[in-house]
Amino acid sequence: MSRTASLGRKSRGCAAFPLVFMFVGTPAYAQSALCPTSFGSQTGIVFQGSTCTNGVTGAYSNAALASESLSQLTQSSTQDTTKATMSAVSERRAAEAQRSMSASRFAPEAPDPALASMPAALMAFAPTNPILTKAPAVEAPHWAFWTQGYGEYEQFNGQSAGLGEFSTLALNVKSTTWSGGALGGSDVTFRNLAYGGDGLILGLLGGYEAARASLNVASISSDPSTPTGFSTMTANLSGPVTGAYASYFNGGFSTDVAFKVEFYDMSLSFADLLGFKSAPGFSPTSVPFSGSGSTRLDVYTASGNVNYRIPIAWNFWVEPTAGFAYSISNFASGADQLGLADGSVLRLQGGDRVGFDGVWNGMRVTTVLTGLLYDDVLVTGGVLANAANPLIVADQGKLRAEGILAFNLYQGNGVSYLVLGDIQGGEGLFAVGGKAGVRVAW
Repeated sequence: MSRTASLGRKSRGCAAFPLVFMFVGTPAYAQSALCPTSFGSQTGIVFQGSTCTNGVTGAYSNAALASESLSQLTQSSTQDTTKATMSAVSERRAAEAQRSMSASRFAPEAPDPALASMPAALMAFAPTNPILTKAPAVEAPHWAFWTQGYGEYEQFNGQSAGLGEFSTLALNVKSTTWSGGALGGSDVTFRNLAYGGDGLILGLLGGYEAARASLNVASISSDPSTPTGFSTMTANLSGPVTGAYASYFNGGFSTDVAFKVEFYDMSLSFADLLGFKSAPGFSPTSVPFSGSGSTRLDVYTASGNVNYRIPIAWNFWVEPTAGFAYSISNFASGADQLGLADGSVLRLQGGDRVGFDGVWNGMRVTTVLTGLLYDDVLVTGGVLANAANPLIVADQGKLRAEGILAFNLYQGNGVSYLVLGDIQGGEGLFAVGGKAGVRVAW
């Protein structure tokens, strides 16, 4: 997935100064890990705002600016698994809804001669002149499992002027992220509960997610008294996912809900060139500094969709859809040393799906084209409040669009396959990704 956004945010002194720290169970030190404690004759350096300073001289911390993008990394990874989860649940429900037409609450009259040319593989799904009948008996529950792999690529770029004493700096941030994972689930389906042909699916899911981000930050100075600086940072995020889901369908109406928890380990390393400002008796000096660190993160996400499918022809339908995803992120103690803080994100979305049925190589194929608009309408926390840094990576209130093309292949005997690609765009965003999976019901 690649992403552009309009912006708003380790190492060595004069000699190599590697720093390794573990955050879990340690007290906060106000991001002191982002600055050297001394260099040359200058001592007592601490992190304040976005500055490594001892009150005599100070340098803008490019690593602190890079750390703001780490929040974007965690949000993107969570959104990737949420989309993969809801896609899997939706496709499981669609496959189940079409699995047994014998459970329909409508009984057909004589076949329509106009359908004589319909492929035999699709005849069971043809529209009929419906006659409401008594609901059939509740079917015995049956089981299914599914598995799905997915991958995403993201690129973020942003620019902004510095603030306060560093207003002469031009700030540039670029991050590139690769992420991917695998999900699997098992569920049980109950048919003909309240109405003939309706169904309820209850299931559990599990999986694993991993992401790697490379961040580059430059602070270009237009003032000779403040040297230019830059930083490179590499971050890795990985961990298991577990959760539960439910889906209900009745005629054209359907709804899907899911709850999942991600248990992430995050690690990073960085190298920063700090440009210390001139001061009385002190000339502008560039100081290299590097470090590494790690923390843990738990993300809790609830998501849901509501849909209504409208048949247009025997092989064509449209389906308006609307949904939400709400995530809460909890970091381990000491994550403030990375500039990270607990937070939450609420995303709302709505759009439409268009589906076509056909036959390929003896299998029924449903092609689905989806168009969505979405917005992170409420974003809280995620990064430490920092008055000296512009918030370059903010997503709140930016309306964006997503297009999804999916192919569902139904082999028969309860076996079906999914291949999907998506593209996203809008204010400050361009993104691409893909998924593939298999489902088995018995």
